[in-house]
Amino acid sequence: MASSTSSARVNNKAATTAPPVSSSSASASASSAAPAAPSTAPPAVTLGDLIGQQLKQLNPDELLHKDELQLLLLLTPVQRRKLSRDLDDGGDIMASTSAAPLSRPENAEEDDDLIGAVGGLGISSPTATKEPLVDFRPHVLKWFQQLRHQTGHFKSEEESRRLREAGNDSYRKERHPLKASDLFTEAIFLAPARNTLAAALAHANRSLVLFDCGLYAESYDDCLCALDLGYPEEYLPLIKLRQAACALKLRNFALCEEHLHELLHIELNQVFEARTHELWHQCEVLKVERFEMAVQTGDDLDTNDSKAFEIAWLDNSSSLHTTRAVAKNALIFESEAVAMVPSGNCRVCDYCGITQFIPFPCIYCSNRLVVYCSRQCRFKHAAIHAVECFGHQIELFESFGEVFGMPRLLQLALRMLITGLPEMLGHCRKKPTLSKLWSAINGGLQERQDIAYSAVLRLERLREERPSDTLIALALASHILAIYLSKCTTFFEQLEKSLPTASRMSSAEWELLCAALLMRHIGQLRHRSLTASRSFVLPADPHVFSPLNEFQLWAAPMRLQEGHLHLLAGEVAVVSYSVYPETLSLCRHSCSSTICAKFSGRKVTALALLDLPAGSGIYNCFAGGNFQQLPREERSKQLQERGIRCHCNACQLSHSDDQFHKFHRYRCDNPKCMEIFTPNALPHATNLRWWLSEEYTQPECNGAELILCPHCGEAQKLEWFWAFTTSLIDCELIEERCKLYAAIERAENQLMDLHECKVALARLLLEQCLMVHREGATVLDDWEFNKLGSILRAVLPSVMAQYGGQSIEYVKYFAYFWDVMALSNYKCNDRELMQMLNALEFIADEFKDIFINYYEDYIAPKFAEESYGGVVDTQV
Repeated sequence: MASSTSSARVNNKAATTAPPVSSSSASASASSAAPAAPSTAPPAVTLGDLIGQQLKQLNPDELLHKDELQLLLLLTPVQRRKLSRDLDDGGDIMASTSAAPLSRPENAEEDDDLIGAVGGLGISSPTATKEPLVDFRPHVLKWFQQLRHQTGHFKSEEESRRLREAGNDSYRKERHPLKASDLFTEAIFLAPARNTLAAALAHANRSLVLFDCGLYAESYDDCLCALDLGYPEEYLPLIKLRQAACALKLRNFALCEEHLHELLHIELNQVFEARTHELWHQCEVLKVERFEMAVQTGDDLDTNDSKAFEIAWLDNSSSLHTTRAVAKNALIFESEAVAMVPSGNCRVCDYCGITQFIPFPCIYCSNRLVVYCSRQCRFKHAAIHAVECFGHQIELFESFGEVFGMPRLLQLALRMLITGLPEMLGHCRKKPTLSKLWSAINGGLQERQDIAYSAVLRLERLREERPSDTLIALALASHILAIYLSKCTTFFEQLEKSLPTASRMSSAEWELLCAALLMRHIGQLRHRSLTASRSFVLPADPHVFSPLNEFQLWAAPMRLQEGHLHLLAGEVAVVSYSVYPETLSLCRHSCSSTICAKFSGRKVTALALLDLPAGSGIYNCFAGGNFQQLPREERSKQLQERGIRCHCNACQLSHSDDQFHKFHRYRCDNPKCMEIFTPNALPHATNLRWWLSEEYTQPECNGAELILCPHCGEAQKLEWFWAFTTSLIDCELIEERCKLYAAIERAENQLMDLHECKVALARLLLEQCLMVHREGATVLDDWEFNKLGSILRAVLPSVMAQYGGQSIEYVKYFAYFWDVMALSNYKCNDRELMQMLNALEFIADEFKDIFINYYEDYIAPKFAEESYGGVVDTQV
C-alpha cells in the first residue's frame, strides 16, 4: 500500500568495514574539542571528538593482545596493583601501571576485585603514554545528554491534527482511501508521546480506512492501539463494533462474539444496537456454514526431508558440504536470521524484516526507522526494543555514522549481544566470575548445541596482524555501547537476574564483558558473517513521507495501477543486514557462487545454481559482485577488507577478467581500424561503467577523449551517446524520441554483443518514455510501445548472462517489459514469459505476490485473447 516503503533514510556508505580514523582527523577532532573563548559557548562534542582524543594518546604498537577482553583492559587502564595468579597457560605475572582510566570502577574496592578476576592474562604492560588518556566515561555520558538535547523533535500535536483532518477529507470527499491511509499514518508518526490522544484518534481513523480496503488484521490492530493510547470512552461502541466486524471477516468467531458481548453491556443508541444484532446474526450464519476442507495427507507425496548439507570444521575454519546430490534450483537450506537490523534505505519491519506493510511505530522513538508490520511483531521485538528505544530517541546509532562507514554494523553487533547473552547466562548454574565466564565463552559454551548463542560465538572473525586505528576505534565504540547499556538501560539488571544470587557482578565487570563480546561480534561481521539483504525500494527523500505520491501507485492493496510496476521494482538496494550463523555465514567464498540466496524478510533460502554431487562444497560470493559483475582487482580489494583470500577457479585463470570484459567490449569507430577492444581502466569511472560517472556524462564532456582505442590510439567520438543524453531531456516530443531510437541503433554498431551500456540506455529510455506517458504529457501509440518493447527485449539476454535468470536484477528489468505489455498490444513468446514467471521464485514473497497480481490483472488477459502466434515484434 501507499505507506509501505517510504522511510527516513540514513546515509550509509557502501563500505563493508569501518574505515580507520586517520591521525589527521583525530588531531582535528582533538583541536575542535579545545575550550572556546569565554565569550562563546563551547563547541558541541561529537563522537569523532571522543574517539579522536583517545586515538591521539594511544600507540597501536603498545596494545598487543590475545583477545578482545585483553584489548578492552588495555584501553581501560586502572592502577593494577595486583593480577590474578591462576593463569591457564602458566605464564609469568607482571605488575603493571598505566594512565588514567577509560572508565572508572565505582569504588577502589571493586577496582581490586575486578582486576583480581580478569587479570593474570600474561601480557606485558604497555609503556605509559606521554599524556594521560581522557577520562572517558564522563565525556560519554555528557555526549549522551548532548545528543538528547540536540535531537530534532519533529512531533507536533497541531500538525498531527491537521494531517488527521486532511485524511478525513481525502476519505470522505475525494473517496481516496489509500491516500487517507498515508495521511493518517503520518499523523500517527507526528503525534507526541506526552499526549497520546492524538495518536489514538489517528489509529482509530486509520482503522476505518483499512477495513474498507480489506486489511482486516491491520484494522483490528489499529483498534487495539487506539484503546491502548486512551481513545475517548464515549466513542467506545464505535471501536468495539469495528473490532467485532474485523474478527468476523477474519473468521475468528470466538473473538467476534467476545466483542459483541462487550457491546451488549454498554448502553447503545438505536443505530449501534441494530448493527450489533446484525453482526451477531452474520456470525451465527457463518458458524453454521463453516465446513472442513479436504486436505491431502501427504502419504502419497514424494518428499525428501533429509538434510541437504552438513557443517565441516578444519583448523577452526568451517565449511558447508552437500550430504546428497542436489539438482539445479533445488533447495539446499533455509533459515532465519538470529539478528537483523534495517539498513535505513526503506521502511522495514524491525522484527520480521518485510518491507510492504502498514507501519505501527513506537510512539516514543523520535525517528521513523523503528516500525512494525503488526502489534504481534512489536510485541515479539519488545525485549530488544526496550534496550534500544532510548538510543533511537537520541539517534545514537545514526551518530556512529560520523566516524564509521557502516553504523548499522554496530547496531547489529549490539542486537547479537542483547539477543544471545541473556539466553546463555540462563545455563550458568555455578557461581561465575568474569574470568571464568570469559573462559567459558571461549571454551565449553561454544560447543553447546542447545544454546543458539553458541553458534554465534563459533563464527570466525576478522583477525588483524597488529592493532590498527580502525580496530582501536571500534573497541572504543564498543565501550561506548557498553556504557550506554549500563547507564541508559536496565539490561545489566536483567542479566543479574539470570545468575545465582550469590554471584552478582559489578557494573564495571558487565561493561567489560559486554564490550569484549561486542568487539567479537564486530570482528565476525567484518569477516563473513554480515549478510546484506537486497530488495526493491522506492527512491525516497528522507524528509518526504510518501515519495512520488506513492499512494497513486496502487489500485488496491498489493495491486498496482496499470503501467506502474517499474516504479515499484525499478531500484534495488540493501534493505537490511542480518546474521545466519548456522548456514550462510558458514559458506566458503567463491567468485563463482554455487547458490542463489533468496531473502524474504529475515528468512534466507539457498537454491542450487547448478547440479551438485554429494560431498560438494557450498560456496557463496562475499564480494559485491561475482566474476562477471566485477573485475578481479576490485573483488580482491573488497575481500581483503573482510580478511578473505580468494583462490577460486575464476580468480586462478590467466585471463581472469575475460568473463567481465565480455560485457564491456567496443568496436573502434575509426573507419580505418574497426578493431574490437576492451578499454583500460578509466580514471573517473568505477569498473569501466563510465556512463554512471558525472565526469563523463556532463554536457561539457561532449567530444572529450574519454575512451581510447588501444589498437589505433584514436579517441572514440561516442556521438550516439551525446545525442541520446541531449534528446532524453525533451523526450515528451516525438521528434526527440525518434532521435533516441536512432541513437540506440547507432550504439549497436559500437557496443558489442552483451555490452552493459546497452542495458543502461534501454532502461533510461523506458523510464523517461513511460513517465511522459503516465503523466499525460504524451500518449504513446502501439508503434512506439512496440519499439520500446523490442529495445528492452533485446537487452534482457545480457542481463541474464551477467546476473542470471534467478537474480533480482533480471526481475528489475523485465518489470519495464511487463509495463510495456500491460499498456499496449506488445507480447513476448511463451518461453520468455515462463522464464520471467520462474524468476519470481527468487524475490521476496511480498513482491512475488505483487508481481503475480500484476500479471493476472494486466498480462494474462491479453495472452488469453489470442494465441502466442500473434506476437508483435518491431525490430530496432
